[in-house]
Amino acid sequence: MRHFIRATVGNGIFGICVGIILGWVLVPFAEAEQSSYTNTIMHPDSKTRLEWIEQFERAPLARMDQRLSFKMPLRGSLSLLSHLSYIPAERNQGACGNCWAWAGTGIMEISLSVEENVFDRLSVQFVSSCDRAKRCCEGGWLRDISEFYAMEGFAIPWSNLNAYWQDGDGTCNVPCATVSTLPDYPIMFVTEEAILTHGVGQAQAIANIKNILSQNKGVFFGFYMGTQEDWNRFFSFWNTQSEATLWNFDSSCNKPYTSEGGGHAVLCVGYNDDDPNNSYWIMVNSWGTTPGRPNGIFRVDMDMDYDCYYTEGFQAFYSLYWQTLDIQFDIAEEIVYVEPSASCGGHAPCYSTIQEAINTSGTKATIRIAAGRYLENVSLNSAKDITLEGGWDASFAMQSSFSTVSSVTISGGTLTTEYLVCQ
Repeated sequence: MRHFIRATVGNGIFGICVGIILGWVLVPFAEAEQSSYTNTIMHPDSKTRLEWIEQFERAPLARMDQRLSFKMPLRGSLSLLSHLSYIPAERNQGACGNCWAWAGTGIMEISLSVEENVFDRLSVQFVSSCDRAKRCCEGGWLRDISEFYAMEGFAIPWSNLNAYWQDGDGTCNVPCATVSTLPDYPIMFVTEEAILTHGVGQAQAIANIKNILSQNKGVFFGFYMGTQEDWNRFFSFWNTQSEATLWNFDSSCNKPYTSEGGGHAVLCVGYNDDDPNNSYWIMVNSWGTTPGRPNGIFRVDMDMDYDCYYTEGFQAFYSLYWQTLDIQFDIAEEIVYVEPSASCGGHAPCYSTIQEAINTSGTKATIRIAAGRYLENVSLNSAKDITLEGGWDASFAMQSSFSTVSSVTISGGTLTTEYLVCQ
């Protein structure tokens, strides 16, 4: 069981309070001897700090897959980046303080790809416009994502009408009613989970994070630094270094939280520790791209202090937080029928062309096609998971032959074919 400890620093002895203070948008800092950087972070107040401490403490611990503990090699690499549908330059929160929504949505996108084989970009604007529990562009934590989606019961594609990111200028002028919620991805359940990294030692903390990633789950990584000096160093690191450079938080540990302090949340999608002298976590940020970061990512040194803390007055608080989502999508697979006369042996829904069936089907569908020749150039250009089953007999009782089309083009989504010939 984890316990919340209100710690007091004194006589050289301190305890750690499990918590973090993050909340409001903080205007960007400028490096003293470099140009200004426009990277938005979150800024705390004491009330938000206590709420987030309680949220983290109440969250259930993420389930460890004990089988993976025996299967994972001591050294190796893993990346879930291929499950994340994103355009790096467009993954940019801009002046909006909602990094938590980008990181949390990223976990959901990975789960959607892994669970449902649906590779699609989910709308962050949906959260920004429709979350009635928070002000637009207000800071938040992973709990805010899980509560929003538990209430809504579905996520929506970035490609929906008005669902692309528009609040980067901080004006928040996209009303919820203007964001189309069709199509959507139904969610059966979602809740946030805490990954145990505090008080267990570096090796166990690393093993716990690796275990979650090896379950094909994205990881929410929230970090807190209390001085302008540390944030200036991080801004410089992000804006001037390459994606191969490692960042280590140790130099920011055991420092007081000042009025210039703040926090940020990013998405951890993997790791690489093939080289024991260069082991790192792979982080996807929400600050767009830089000349040295075309993929919008950075690396965090794996060999760091996972019990890193900052002080405020006579209290101490953990600085680094690792969480994930326990989420289950509920996307039902449709069965759709195609037959030139649109009779389909009495089965419904029935269409006369394959393309019409693709266009009108949901995000996951099997399209059963009567045997014969179809003078169609079939295409899939949206984030759907479609299976085309050709060669069905007139009653759609069995596949006894083939269906023929002129061509098949895929520019989006996933298309699987059976008994279908291009000719």
